[in-house]
Amino acid sequence: MIRFDARAAAGLLGLVLLCGPLPARAGVMDFLFGSKKAAAEAGAVDPGQRRWRIGEFTAIQLAPKETAAPANEHPQKLHPEGLRQQLTLVRTPVKGAVQPLFSTDELDELVEPLAQALSVAGPGDDVLLLSTARRGEGVLGTPRGITARLFVQGGHLNMLVHDARLDFVNDYIGSRIAPQFDFGSRGRAGTARIESTAAANRRADWLALPLAAAAKPQAAALGAPAAAPIAIVQPAPAAVAPAPAAATVSPANRPRDTAFYEEQAQRLKGIKLLRDQGAISEEEYQQKRREILSSL
Repeated sequence: MIRFDARAAAGLLGLVLLCGPLPARAGVMDFLFGSKKAAAEAGAVDPGQRRWRIGEFTAIQLAPKETAAPANEHPQKLHPEGLRQQLTLVRTPVKGAVQPLFSTDELDELVEPLAQALSVAGPGDDVLLLSTARRGEGVLGTPRGITARLFVQGGHLNMLVHDARLDFVNDYIGSRIAPQFDFGSRGRAGTARIESTAAANRRADWLALPLAAAAKPQAAALGAPAAAPIAIVQPAPAAVAPAPAAATVSPANRPRDTAFYEEQAQRLKGIKLLRDQGAISEEEYQQKRREILSSL
């Protein structure tokens, strides 16, 4: 297998995004990417734009919403910094530890085109995201992809994550066979596990982010909380309609020392601030408060 080195990376700059139509029911598409320069030259938002090329293996695309899914609440004018603050809080388990889903550098490139995509999306569009990065593993680390489906419903920015760390780059370089990506489905639970102190889990792989917070950044951005064990939820039944919020279980056993209780106190303060600023509802605040208190 050919390793992902500087020569191989340079050879990827000529790749372009496939332009074929997407079947509404599939939720799977082939991505091939152009260079970051091509993305930067796109300029102002084009109301008819459907693709945003960000990197060799990073892009955002509008696709027909899933069959039988209700119309989305699109378009939406969201603030890039508000999106950044919400996505910074999303975490996922990686090799036995809980890590931020996105790295800081990754979000620097994603938030502007993601806000643009949601601003031109129609009620019949979902937003598909593939973001590939090393996320702190250094230049010799293997780039891994995140695949996600985003849409606004019920006053929330819903994010379904199918793959949190997909290893596909080296296989593509070695075979030159265009990979296929699954972006998750409303009616089919995936294996990814994500959580945020500012959002409600509809499923283990599905977060409902507060739309108000994404539309308007907080005056003082909250720092990312200490990594907390991700709640285990039961998969929703295979139906297109959004599943009700699943009950969570207590976090994994860990020493009840001073640091642990200080961490929980900071989480409680954080969700109270979000509620007071209107970023989450009273119901969401009470739900997260119960989850935190149940871990004590």
